[in-house]
Amino acid sequence: MSKSPVTVLLPVHNAQRYLRAAVGSVLRQTFRDFELIVVDDGSTDASAGILQAFARQDRRVRVITRTQSGIVGALNDGLKAGGGDLVVRMDADDIAEPGRLAAQVQFMATHPRCVAVGTDVLFTDPEGGPLIRRNPATAHERIMDQLLVGNGGALIHPSVMFRREAMERVGQYRERYQWIEDLDIYLRLSEVGELANLAEVHLRYRQHLKSINRTHAKREDLRWEITNLHRGRHGLVSIGNENDEATLPSSRAGWRRHWAYDAARGGQWLSARKNACRALLLGPFDRENWRCLRYVIGASPRSAERVRSTALTFP
Repeated sequence: MSKSPVTVLLPVHNAQRYLRAAVGSVLRQTFRDFELIVVDDGSTDASAGILQAFARQDRRVRVITRTQSGIVGALNDGLKAGGGDLVVRMDADDIAEPGRLAAQVQFMATHPRCVAVGTDVLFTDPEGGPLIRRNPATAHERIMDQLLVGNGGALIHPSVMFRREAMERVGQYRERYQWIEDLDIYLRLSEVGELANLAEVHLRYRQHLKSINRTHAKREDLRWEITNLHRGRHGLVSIGNENDEATLPSSRAGWRRHWAYDAARGGQWLSARKNACRALLLGPFDRENWRCLRYVIGASPRSAERVRSTALTFP
């Protein structure tokens, strides 16, 4: 394969349910000059066979198979294998809109100081039903405000395009920050260039139980370790764990209810009602599920702004 200007980096672990849609969305990009490096991180389902079929059909697809060790190792192996000056993150359960690569390549070409650019995303439920648009800040200064309070979602990781040279300057991903590798890499990249987001939806970010970052004590300790290190470099005082992850739903019904409220806030009433019905089927004796269903059936689009504040969005 001749060198392509863009490397799309896709780590995979047991993703057979959504993998065809994710890879297909990359191969249908209007910008065609890229290589797709897929790192199979020890999958035990049908993912390997699906990937090999794509590799036989399209010369741009390269599959790397490795023993499972986690996303950081998979990402760094993919970075070593790829040759593009621009590196695009993609996840095996998301959908890239057709113009994504073209828009990000154009932005990087016209903003030479930018080392990483993400995009708006549309959150979806497990079946792909639309929930709510997530529109991170676009300006570097506002993105930094978010990163310096521990918010790795200031750029949504699978929507980001990086400059390879900048990634190599900061040392790529670090194993120590396995659970918050996105926040860590953004803060280090901010020391060598600017960060940005495009105010356009270029990714459908699928929410499902396996994709949710559950509360993890070590993960939170590392979040504040890396955040406070960089706060110190900016002359800011250290902060503690003030996030609300402890309030995340703890059941399948709870997540369906959460997605129903998110869809209502996004004005996606069909998705809201579908998820409310599924919550009720999973928990018919839970009053919260009945309350959710009554809300999404009786609410008008104007009332979406009044959805209770406990409806959370990710990341």
